[in-house]
Amino acid sequence: MGHLVGENREQVRLFSLEDMIPEECIARVIDRFIEVLDFEKLNFTNSEPAVLGRPSYPPKVLAKLYVYGYENGIRSSRKLEKETLRNLEVMWLVNELKPDYKTIAEFRKNNIRPLQKLFREFTKLCKAWDLIGGELVAVDGSKFKASNNKKNNFSRKKLDVRIAHIDEKIKSYTDEIDAADKMEEDMTPTIIAKLNEMLERKEKYEGYKKHLDTTGENELSTIDPDARLMGNNRGGVDVAYNVQSIVDGEHDIILDYDVSTNPSDQGQLSNMTKKVICRFKMKKFTVLADKGYYNGTDLLKVKRYKIKPIISRQNPSNSKKLPEELHSDKFAYDKQTDTYTCPTGQTLKSPNKKSAKRRNFFNKAACADCPQKEKCISGKSQHRIVTRSQYAEIYEETDKIFSENKGLYKRRQQIVEHPFGTVKHTMNGGYFLLRKRRKVRCEVALLFLGYNMKRAFNVLGFREIMARLDSLLPFVLRFLWAKRAILVFSLVSLLNIAVIIWIM
Repeated sequence: MGHLVGENREQVRLFSLEDMIPEECIARVIDRFIEVLDFEKLNFTNSEPAVLGRPSYPPKVLAKLYVYGYENGIRSSRKLEKETLRNLEVMWLVNELKPDYKTIAEFRKNNIRPLQKLFREFTKLCKAWDLIGGELVAVDGSKFKASNNKKNNFSRKKLDVRIAHIDEKIKSYTDEIDAADKMEEDMTPTIIAKLNEMLERKEKYEGYKKHLDTTGENELSTIDPDARLMGNNRGGVDVAYNVQSIVDGEHDIILDYDVSTNPSDQGQLSNMTKKVICRFKMKKFTVLADKGYYNGTDLLKVKRYKIKPIISRQNPSNSKKLPEELHSDKFAYDKQTDTYTCPTGQTLKSPNKKSAKRRNFFNKAACADCPQKEKCISGKSQHRIVTRSQYAEIYEETDKIFSENKGLYKRRQQIVEHPFGTVKHTMNGGYFLLRKRRKVRCEVALLFLGYNMKRAFNVLGFREIMARLDSLLPFVLRFLWAKRAILVFSLVSLLNIAVIIWIM
């Protein structure tokens, strides 16, 4: 049997881009979503056509291009320009307009805030479509690489090492110049050029050090000044941002996000829950979080919001030599008597006032005669001390909730870590192209919008999500969209008949 034979490339055909795009395509969802929005209210630039001058590209067309690009892992303006020339879905989406990369990049640059609002608008629709349960949410953070190499990130220690190395080089070059002068050799100009280069570099590093002293910061990133050195999940470090997300447990829709320059997640729990309360008017729900969010100040704020936190407990710091049965968490606190009872049954009291931020509990007499003294006490101290912080009560309350809901806590990873995996690996979003926190937030919004669209598309199906978007259009536009396929078919048919008549 022979091979399959394809169509002749030179064959003239009569068809439109509409015929070449699959009927159930997410590009159609993107197109309809952008069309139902009021770009003038969202403050997009050039929302109203200019009376004079060269016509500008419609902002809705460029917004569609960016939403499609981020949803499919194509974020560079140069790559998006190429897609307008070769990708049939993109050509259909932008009506075969061909903006160059500078126009595409300028649109994103000039619409940082409005592009973020697209994410908010879609989450509002998800809430209206009952895709958000509002009973169980999960919070987590993940490190996204910034547009700043580690070589261009400096701490005081790193600057001191480099300046010391340069000083050695400078001394070496000056010695070579002196030796060349004595020997009357003609290598001095080359050495002087290297010496001047070292002096310029030293001046630059000293300027960085002066900047750190002026600002009081611990590090400086020269390309993206807002990015910071953070540990990654591969055991190394990157110049990155800590992206926070809060995800609903019903259909894994991302409710909100934030971009932090702090490598730690502490302090973010109340921030993220407050965003959800304010934006979605959700008053009572349960929030899941890992031990990185185990912070007393934060837990008290969440309690005031009347939100139930299920958070993994941080392991208390105990000596490796200390037997498990003598760990600090084995000392039981009695609230009525304000005392601790140690594992051997002895009572520990504190001389500090209850209002103190940290209180030490001990019993010198009991420890002196205790048979477990050698195992329990280490260092120079002659008695065991148990410290109780001002947040001990909220910690104990949180630990109790966690122990009663371990089964529910197991859902945390599949709710909140799954979106990060999809965004980083499926959507090519593990790094940022833009610089500074304000612009990075725009990239996060577009990435999370693309993820939420995928989730809504998978949950509702193409026909249902299109029907719900159509219901948001004005009646006239709905009528035109409904008749669009018939009109296109009729025009193509008439064109075919005209061609046949002309040939005859």
